[in-house]
Amino acid sequence: MELCPVCNAQLEDSVECHRCKTDLGDIIETQNKAVYHQGKAVAAFEHNRFHDMFFHAKRSLTLFYTTDSAKLLACAAIMVNKFELGYTLWKNIRQNQMG
Repeated sequence: MELCPVCNAQLEDSVECHRCKTDLGDIIETQNKAVYHQGKAVAAFEHNRFHDMFFHAKRSLTLFYTTDSAKLLACAAIMVNKFELGYTLWKNIRQNQMG
């Protein structure tokens, strides 16, 4: 996280914003959990465990939305035959990139 979600101050290496004093510990922990699940999804893909991939990709996106996590979930959804979800996610990603 580069900017404070409360006041948009540039963040330093601290769990508290230097400007507004917001405790960012829970947010940082949530982001770290999302990254963990994203890594687990990629590992599951590498081992052809697509239902595990879907579980971890969905958990990652739920914890912290990024374009990469949305792309990962779209791919995972297709791998487990959830085509409508995969298409919807991909369409939303494309619209956000063009808008």
